[in-house]
Amino acid sequence: MYELTRLNNRTKADPFTQIARDFFGVPLTRDTATHTPRFDFIETDENYRLQADLPGIAEENLEITVHEGVLSVSGTRAEESTEEGVNFLVRERQYGSFERRLKLPKDANAEQVQAKLEAGVLAITIAKKAEHKARKIELG
Repeated sequence: MYELTRLNNRTKADPFTQIARDFFGVPLTRDTATHTPRFDFIETDENYRLQADLPGIAEENLEITVHEGVLSVSGTRAEESTEEGVNFLVRERQYGSFERRLKLPKDANAEQVQAKLEAGVLAITIAKKAEHKARKIELG
């Protein structure tokens, strides 16, 4: 699965998908959805972190699971009801459901996943397995 996005009237590969494909061999997939938030994926010496802007999504409308080495994030942003007689001149905000999946790296510890939603930003932290962490070898 390779995703394309339009940018300045040119077709360009989604850079996040390409980075995930290059690093892990598989992309973070973006299922068909009406609302598709963008995710940042960060690696540190101790863990992996995902961050996503999810404005307007309540905690009760968000689900995060890990199953067989795949992290899934899904949610729904409900459309605001409109008054009778109101016509939108421009409607750019997205509503609906989404699901994103990421095959975790082999050194990710699926048993140590933490998530928080604060001020519309989702932050997920996945610890690395201790046996995969680099350690300094002392000479002596």
